[in-house]
Amino acid sequence: MTSTPAAAVPSALRRSFDTWVAAGKPADEPTRWSIDHWTAHVPDLPACLECEPLTRAVVTGYAAKVTAEDRAAQRDAFIATMVWGYGRVGYGPSRVERIMAQPGFEDQLADVTRIALEQGGPAAFEHIRQQRKTGAGCLKHLGAAFGTKYLSFLTKAHRGSDIAPVLDSVVRAWFAEHAKDVDVRIGDGWTYPDRYRTYVEAMQAWGRELGVDADDVERLIFLQQQDATQGSWRESWSAAAADPEAGELLDALRLVLADLGAGDDAEPHLRALEDVIADAEDRAPDEA
Repeated sequence: MTSTPAAAVPSALRRSFDTWVAAGKPADEPTRWSIDHWTAHVPDLPACLECEPLTRAVVTGYAAKVTAEDRAAQRDAFIATMVWGYGRVGYGPSRVERIMAQPGFEDQLADVTRIALEQGGPAAFEHIRQQRKTGAGCLKHLGAAFGTKYLSFLTKAHRGSDIAPVLDSVVRAWFAEHAKDVDVRIGDGWTYPDRYRTYVEAMQAWGRELGVDADDVERLIFLQQQDATQGSWRESWSAAAADPEAGELLDALRLVLADLGAGDDAEPHLRALEDVIADAEDRAPDEA
């Protein structure tokens, strides 16, 4: 059963908002990334991606150029989103390369983009879930943590205040501690669209009460949770995250093996496990 969006702004979010306002509402820091590392796997990087610091505003600019028909703009916005999200995480470029190499990727991205532009983020999430549930497949190996990043930038650029913000493990961990009445356990296989819709509605409601957009609410939550975990945060894995997904556990193992110098030897085995996880998540039943 899906919970109703919380009406009142949680006290932890209110504290984060007040601190941000007192500091002059600073913009986010740009993502650090290596163009050489990324071009080795994704050679069609947008031409000007390296020319300016990669911030949320810059990625939103790429998303603003997207139309339902312009697949080149969709590709550029998708790549910019992935570079922003992964940054210097070592396996990021190869993961994105693999996603984009899947059969039907451009058609599937175009369908998701069109639905997000016309109907919003939750409708696009529902579309991905239904495609995977029926066996048609949609954006294989793209988990919800990074897929909702793309939906966030698209809706930010094109749908006014109807923004569907990012929902990743860091945000999930914050909700598990500070907003337990909103169930955001969506799974990395896009398994609970109703929960995602409830999350989006809650974030938009809190944004209206604070006088900011829903993506600003997500950024404040992310920064607060990042500070709470004291230190090195990795997008796909957080020690504070509740109920880690199988894909997150695999990514944590990937990072540990890389630190041990065994990343290259382990990668074929990790990719095989990744396929097993992706297929299992595609077959996962919806919430009763």
